[in-house]
Amino acid sequence: MDLNEVFGENGFLGEGIANGIDHIRAENADWFKIAEDVNAALMRAAKVATGTAKPRSMSPEGVAMRLLFRSCGTFQGVILLTERGMVAEGRTLARSLIENAFCIAALTDNSDTFIKMFKEDSEASRHRQRKFIDANNLIAAGAKRDQLKAAIDAIDKIETMSPKKVAELGPMVKLYLAYQRLSDDSAHPSARALERHVRANADRSGWNCKWCIGDQGETAATLNHTILAALAIGVGVTQLLKDMNGNAEFGDLSERFQAMPPVPVV
Repeated sequence: MDLNEVFGENGFLGEGIANGIDHIRAENADWFKIAEDVNAALMRAAKVATGTAKPRSMSPEGVAMRLLFRSCGTFQGVILLTERGMVAEGRTLARSLIENAFCIAALTDNSDTFIKMFKEDSEASRHRQRKFIDANNLIAAGAKRDQLKAAIDAIDKIETMSPKKVAELGPMVKLYLAYQRLSDDSAHPSARALERHVRANADRSGWNCKWCIGDQGETAATLNHTILAALAIGVGVTQLLKDMNGNAEFGDLSERFQAMPPVPVV
């Protein structure tokens, strides 16, 4: 089935794409199978976490629990997108999952440093918003504007949380290259990302636009990076929350992952 020919007027929302899910899954049956098993393990870990005593909100365990819940949805989002041929969109979420993995790894190895960065990043975000509101006159002059200026003046410069710095706090730092490549390939409107929409003439005399339905290799590579990040999250979270059964399950899944066939480079 050529999914590019059944795009119709509705693109990825069209009936032809929905009918092509079985075909895309069949092309990468082993990758989708291990993805489903990893998803089930993440959901079991989340269920165990919800049944434990709730830690302090800003404790390493409390932040890890919330990252786990976020990661479950992000992981499932990648699967839903890639099974429809939406590789670029799936890779954008895969990049987000890798960022979650950096945070979990940092929590396991350097929790105090990470929690400090995490808190400061939240305040830095609000501070940037205040400054933007003030610079663009989004609040009229008066008492509220004066309060806003006072809040801006009361805070010194705060550093935002750099994904690279977070990655360097834990053992997943080598995965930062994949994070960079997924950013350039899909997450940002970069020259490389926009190249997906180009089909050059054979003689290089010109080009035409093309749809961006992923092929077998692109789908496999997307699932590879997604599963790798999810396994790191699962191992780290179950370690932090002392879920030994879950930790063993992710260990077994990691061994299965290591035996998977090679995939194209992103």
